[in-house]
Amino acid sequence: MRSWPGRPTRAAVLAVPTVLGLVLSLGGCSGDDDGEPSAERSRDGSSTTSTPGIETKVEVGEVVGALPKGPAGDVARDVAAVVDGWLDAAYVAGDFPRTDFGDAFPGFTEGAAKLAARQRSLMSNAAVGDRVDGVTATRRLVRVDVLAPRGEPAGATAHVNLVIELTGDVDRTDQVRGRLLLTPAKSGWRVFGFDIERGEVRG
Repeated sequence: MRSWPGRPTRAAVLAVPTVLGLVLSLGGCSGDDDGEPSAERSRDGSSTTSTPGIETKVEVGEVVGALPKGPAGDVARDVAAVVDGWLDAAYVAGDFPRTDFGDAFPGFTEGAAKLAARQRSLMSNAAVGDRVDGVTATRRLVRVDVLAPRGEPAGATAHVNLVIELTGDVDRTDQVRGRLLLTPAKSGWRVFGFDIERGEVRG
């Protein structure tokens, strides 16, 4: 586990308590989130999704229920795509310096987005965006635990590990890690809760 210089900032918000009991059962099923991104399919069947210049390693974690490996991988990729939307909008993509982070939480439910917006300095680069010339992701890992009690996906926990290098007046390396809780909806997977911390690993 990476040591943190000082106390990291943390947000833990659960916007839909009725679903929480199902998804939290997955929270302790997997180990450390540390891992280097890779462009290749791993031996365990994990894969990568990508945005320009940035690759996300996607792994299948614990699967609770009778869901075969292939469908579980499909769920992981779908969930990771939602997580990627947040990572790009909140931290990595776009022009810098900037102050506008109004669309930082795509894929979040309305309630979760409002709660995340109250903690923009943690859940996005809003606090430093006007003092940053560039952001580069050096680690981008999403591991997805899946809950499928009747062979159908009913919930997912996405364990996130993002390391970003900030350059400009703010010159440091930050790590964002934790978990997002997601539920399936007609429009696709939606984030309804999160437990995220952010800390400086080099500055």
